[in-house]
Amino acid sequence: MFTLLGRLAVADGGGRAVTVRAAKQQAVLAVLVLRPGEVVTIDRLMAELWQDEPPATAKASVQTYVYRLRRTLSPLAADGVDLATVGNGYTLIVPDRAVDVRVFEAAVAEGSDALTEGEAGAAVKLLREALALWRGPVAPEIDVELVRCERRRLEELHLTARELCAEAELRLGHHNRVIPELERLVEAHPFREAAWAMLLQALAGRGRRAEALAAYRRLRDILGSELGIEPADALRRQHQEILRGGGVLVME
Repeated sequence: MFTLLGRLAVADGGGRAVTVRAAKQQAVLAVLVLRPGEVVTIDRLMAELWQDEPPATAKASVQTYVYRLRRTLSPLAADGVDLATVGNGYTLIVPDRAVDVRVFEAAVAEGSDALTEGEAGAAVKLLREALALWRGPVAPEIDVELVRCERRRLEELHLTARELCAEAELRLGHHNRVIPELERLVEAHPFREAAWAMLLQALAGRGRRAEALAAYRRLRDILGSELGIEPADALRRQHQEILRGGGVLVME
């Protein structure tokens, strides 16, 4: 019912849109959804909504935004949603399954656990399900500190999920399937050495030794020109193994 991956959206249990139009009401809702079960004080909401000095009417404005949100969300009460006043703050009660961010995080965690336990097939399924939920960064239209922090955190988790999924696919021997994904990943995020290591592994594993060596040279050039450093020791050892025509090493 609550979508934050991409743009903020709300729907009832039947899929009908529940519209929250005002920008500050959207910001309040996003903060409450991203702090599930927590009491978010009026002072915290004021600090989020007005990064400089809050106006004299700030407290009354927050109370009005919450009042209107409560009315807007009232049709969702039958689905277990409740915007409650607790002391000098508010808490939004909503089932985990109804918030895409929470479903995403849970699937990534379960996929990571499955990979750790050696269940690569289950890991791929769970991680693919998580990645299918990703429609973009968290609520890019909302510019408050908490949302910005969660946006950065979840973007990092998204990249980690992509890498974990590629690792699981490689364990299943699906080299050809992950090569294009890893190429896109290192193109967009050239400093993620774990992704480069898997790309080298996938290329070499399919007998594409020259391409693997070329990829290593690309990485070394990027790190040298941009950061003034050499690839990590494990990657250099992996490069030497490929040069010798032997097996490939996985980054630790």
